[in-house]
Amino acid sequence: MGTLMLLRHGETTFNAASVFTGLLDAPLAPSGEAQVAVAASLIAAEGLVPDVVWQSTMRRATHTTELLLGESSQQVEVRSTWRLVERGYGCLTGLSKAAARHRYGDEDFFTWRRTVGGRPPSASPEQVAGWIDPAPVMERGTLDAGVGESLADVAIRVLPFWQEAIEPPLAGGATIFVVAHGNTLRALASVVFGLPDQQVEHLNIPAGHPLLVPVTAGRLGIPRYLDPDAAGVAAARVAAEGGT
Repeated sequence: MGTLMLLRHGETTFNAASVFTGLLDAPLAPSGEAQVAVAASLIAAEGLVPDVVWQSTMRRATHTTELLLGESSQQVEVRSTWRLVERGYGCLTGLSKAAARHRYGDEDFFTWRRTVGGRPPSASPEQVAGWIDPAPVMERGTLDAGVGESLADVAIRVLPFWQEAIEPPLAGGATIFVVAHGNTLRALASVVFGLPDQQVEHLNIPAGHPLLVPVTAGRLGIPRYLDPDAAGVAAARVAAEGGT
């Protein structure tokens, strides 16, 4: 048996303010660090020790990994890939969700934010000039911080990662942690589980809640949160403010 554990990074300063982060490299908020501490205790109670941790190159993910492994006495291999960085939000980047709804209207907000094919328009040069601390170019691969991505675009970039780096060792019985972002994990779930578009639209992955997927003979089992009640409450809160 193999084990896949998916974890969205802890809450960031932008998440706490309900601001679209995208490829801005926001740090964890104190609340996010506390979330990761709880996640680490749940993982330890489950007896999970990863063979490898794959993480996004963005600092909110790398800091989450550092905190997650900080108490471990075992050496764990950590690998990073730009394919797991957050979705490029284009013109939505840096806007609060309330401001985005007001500026673009509910229909575009939902289409760009939640549908599989909805792609936010590119940010203007003036918007880009006002951003603070976008992720360095070398850490976001081929992505342009000002260009919007659809969730389908994100699925295209995470698919090779899944096929080459994750699927083979899982089939061999490895335990693999993936520490990434709400939308890269949504995209990964859509690829891995073959979710229909409507289900993906309503999928919300809360920050800091470990999601465990058992793997038997190369087949994925039913995913479960290590604390399903708390994760359900957190996911509902995310949905109420406009989604992951």
